[in-house]
Amino acid sequence: MSEKDWKYYLLKSGLPFEYEVKECFVKHGCTVWDEYSYIKNDENNIEKEFSYDIDANYWSLNGGNSIDFMIECKYKTEPTKWFFLPDPYSHQSEVNQNSFFHPIDYFCDNKFLHSRYPYNKIRDPLGPFCLKGVEVYQNQFLEVNIHKAINQLSYAFVEHVVSSIQSQLTTELFFNTVFFNIPIIITNAELFIINEKVTTKEIEDSKDIDSISTKQDFLLFHNKTGESLLQYNNTIITNFFSNFDDELLKSRNKSFTNDIAHLGNVIAQHYCPEIILIMHHDSEHNNYNKLFEYIKFLLNPSQELDNALEKATVEWKKHMNEFEKKYKRKK
Repeated sequence: MSEKDWKYYLLKSGLPFEYEVKECFVKHGCTVWDEYSYIKNDENNIEKEFSYDIDANYWSLNGGNSIDFMIECKYKTEPTKWFFLPDPYSHQSEVNQNSFFHPIDYFCDNKFLHSRYPYNKIRDPLGPFCLKGVEVYQNQFLEVNIHKAINQLSYAFVEHVVSSIQSQLTTELFFNTVFFNIPIIITNAELFIINEKVTTKEIEDSKDIDSISTKQDFLLFHNKTGESLLQYNNTIITNFFSNFDDELLKSRNKSFTNDIAHLGNVIAQHYCPEIILIMHHDSEHNNYNKLFEYIKFLLNPSQELDNALEKATVEWKKHMNEFEKKYKRKK
């Protein structure tokens, strides 16, 4: 094996990349664990072990919030580009730029305001919404790598949800803790989102990538819950709630519904997971700084945050007053 070969295959294994990613999260105050495993049936209905690469937990001391990062790493030895379709109609599904947080605040008094209008837009988003993606390198394209990473995180997600709810219900230390589960794919491949309304003819005639797409540091992948994932989520959530006393659930329930079965169905169908964050790993690690700055701004109390919330409230009330005046004139 030549000098070049061993470096190539060591890097291609992804191990050095996983280690570098892990150290970046440690640098930002996280506790990390290697590889999270779970059991589910494969495409042949045979029980099999699956996993994703890294678990990282960040505890927001000022805000009393617990954040779990579910991290899948994708290292590319060749210059590789990931292209994604835009999602201009994401508002129809009621997702917003902070949906990737997936707050578990159903059984505590504390609430995560920033997933609700108008408080979800007090800061510029990390990136745009996107849908299907394809990996392009040399003269080849692949869908399987991106699809596999999304599936690995999607099917692991529900166990994190029930674990968060269990802590909120049974451990006094966490009675008022909001838990966040952030699924994230980290890759050194360059990320691009194809321009809205671009045509195949425009792509054929394009002279460079910039004319048909935009390079991004982050993307918000709008995850669609298929029937298989929905059934998987429902089974685990239903089994979980059935092991708790109904009176306990009802007395601690602070969610949007009094019906626990309805709560479980909504979580399984819409929030498990709703948005998967995709991040470009840059050699200077600047994107990790952007990620944690964004999270800390929303979760840690500060005068800047208070000012932003107050401004959003004032603008919202002004908008509602204008709407009411316009409505009354029409009547």
